[in-house]
Amino acid sequence: MPTPNSLKAIFSPENFYHIVCKSTDGLLLFHDNTDCQVFKQRLKKFTGDILDVWSFCLIPNHTHHIVKTKSIEAVVKFVSSMPTENMTIAMKAFVAEPSNESHFNKVIERQMNSFLVSYANYINNRYQRKGSIFQKPFKRIKIEDEAHLHQAIIYTNANAQKHDLIANYKEYSFSSYKSVLENDEYFINAKDIIAFFKGLEKFVLLHDEQVAYFYQRNWPNSKLE
Repeated sequence: MPTPNSLKAIFSPENFYHIVCKSTDGLLLFHDNTDCQVFKQRLKKFTGDILDVWSFCLIPNHTHHIVKTKSIEAVVKFVSSMPTENMTIAMKAFVAEPSNESHFNKVIERQMNSFLVSYANYINNRYQRKGSIFQKPFKRIKIEDEAHLHQAIIYTNANAQKHDLIANYKEYSFSSYKSVLENDEYFINAKDIIAFFKGLEKFVLLHDEQVAYFYQRNWPNSKLE
């Protein structure tokens, strides 16, 4: 079934997006901690210069990320630093006309797809298999306001509990919740997240309140899953 256009949001500069990468046929994306670490490292390698991660959760058959696209200037700097022979057609078009939103979108899409191919190659090599492991295209929606951003971050951090993988989302090792508490800036933009929630205490409190509310009333459905 084709992915509807509503789940293929156009990437524009300095906006927030909820991205979901789902495996094909329920295939396991992560067999152990090493796989999770490789996933994070390769996402950072391919997208760290164009996206800031504000929240993530790695589930066995899919992943959630709340990201903020970087400015036009930052993405131009990243693309321009590459050797010309390594630039894609989309990258060259973007550098020539950086204000064109279509070119910006294609650069973000291309880097995300390159990351997914890289991780698929890693999985295939490690587990001696062949073929794709991710559904195409990856799904994403634009986050329109602060209330939506609050909810999306909390929903993502607690996603393992939603899927009954763990009784308490705070103890899940493969989400960004602990990273924020520890102010770990390696993979996420922890300082900006804490500032957005108006302090670490409020970050914890809002997570507690929303997770408790939805746990009693079933979790909200997400079109991305």
